[in-house]
Amino acid sequence: MKKIYHYLKSNVLRVPFIFDRYKCKFIAVTGTDGKTTVSTLLYDMMKNEGLKVACFTTIGITYPEGFIDTGLHTTTLDTLELRKNLKKFKNYDFVILETTSHAIDQNRIAGLKFSAILYTNITEDHLDYHKTWDRYAYAKSKLKNYLTHSGFAVINMDDEKSFKYLTNRFTNINCYTYSVYKKNATIKAFNVTENSFDVKLENKTYSFKTKLFGEYNIQNSLLCIFTALKFDINESSIQKSLLYPPSIEGRFDVVSKKPLIIVDFAHTANAIYNILENLSVLKKNGKNRLITIFGAPGDRDKFKRPDMGKNASLFSDIIIITEDDPRFDNPKDIYTDIVQNIDTKLFKKNINLYQIDKRADAINFALKIARKNDIIAVLGKGHEKSLAIKGKEIPWSDKEFILKKIKNGK
Repeated sequence: MKKIYHYLKSNVLRVPFIFDRYKCKFIAVTGTDGKTTVSTLLYDMMKNEGLKVACFTTIGITYPEGFIDTGLHTTTLDTLELRKNLKKFKNYDFVILETTSHAIDQNRIAGLKFSAILYTNITEDHLDYHKTWDRYAYAKSKLKNYLTHSGFAVINMDDEKSFKYLTNRFTNINCYTYSVYKKNATIKAFNVTENSFDVKLENKTYSFKTKLFGEYNIQNSLLCIFTALKFDINESSIQKSLLYPPSIEGRFDVVSKKPLIIVDFAHTANAIYNILENLSVLKKNGKNRLITIFGAPGDRDKFKRPDMGKNASLFSDIIIITEDDPRFDNPKDIYTDIVQNIDTKLFKKNINLYQIDKRADAINFALKIARKNDIIAVLGKGHEKSLAIKGKEIPWSDKEFILKKIKNGK
């Protein structure tokens, strides 16, 4: 019944816009992690080329002339708001749309046709809604039904589970692949160093320098490079974005350098693994510590909490578990779920494992115990400007709070 309701709602609400004619080409970016990074990086490459392009992401709508705030906890807008905003850009060259599984399943994008659909990965998330990974992946795969006749999909060979699933479903469309490891990918990275990598595509080799950090960002870059080249973006425009990447609020956001404080939206087990693995490289012979602050949303995806804790424990020296949109859940229950797979021999409560209910108190504690060369990773909220607590949205920003504390001398 719920799906029927959303279907009728989506199709009825798009009636006023049914005769809109879009000059622009639509590009959908989906996946569990990295959607905002890929969308924004591709947007920047196209902007460097001098194209008129708009980018709809979790953060808001970015376009060369300005920015539109789309509100709290929003990725893909509901049908009416999406149509109203798309109409503003119908004469642009491209519109990049970060597209969630909820939006696909609820038909919020009904009537749109995409020239490309880009997949970052499909790990485990939103199973409170989809119930199983297969149903979650199936929702993502339905984007193929929105492709234009000449449209194409690009999928990640390194994310083996989703690659296998999507490959089996995408037999009747143009489908390309990207990889850091697999030699038979359509676009393949090699000679990867800390600040450069080469790319092979159709027997042609490209060399790029980059300031993007981490292997997962090489994958994100490959996806953007391939798509940009398919749409005839010049190599120089691509290189400029990789060497001077756009700042994305709440994505590997450096708030302080001594101690190094990073604010990031990482809120899945996979995202936590990726960012902490890369931050751990910055640790120098035990002379500095990685202090990780994170929580898990209440009333959502309880199954992923133990893996979030486990992945945090693989790289962190100190873990501080705190609130992250607890909604109506008991913080102690969330804490209990998170610590299930943490090795109690390595992490002992109130020694290097802490539960601090209030996010402000957790950050204050980290700042208090941090040494000058330590690394503090504040994960889960990223760009968001509120905490969802007992049915209310409480104003909150990790970054603004930390900057204020630093300004006032902690």
